[in-house]
Amino acid sequence: MKSLTKLGAIILPLALLTACANTAEMDALKSSIESAQSTADSALVAARNAQSTADTATRTANDAELAAANAQSSADAAQRAVDAQNAKLDRMFEKAMSK
Repeated sequence: MKSLTKLGAIILPLALLTACANTAEMDALKSSIESAQSTADSALVAARNAQSTADTATRTANDAELAAANAQSSADAAQRAVDAQNAKLDRMFEKAMSK
């Protein structure tokens, strides 16, 4: 009976130490998981901000492309008008020179 009591006296503190170690490990694991979740949440926010910035840049680029196309169209129309005026002046000059 005494040996059983001695064995119990040795095993009980060891079991309690093991339970405390497991609780401490669980707390550390919980803290690690919470930290990882916080990091993941921050990364998600950063990714959403980056996507928003990319969307804005795409819209700006599309607007710039449209403005460039409109400017090219205006320049082409102006060039046609200049060419027509030059042709008219050339005809007038040739007519004046032939007289």
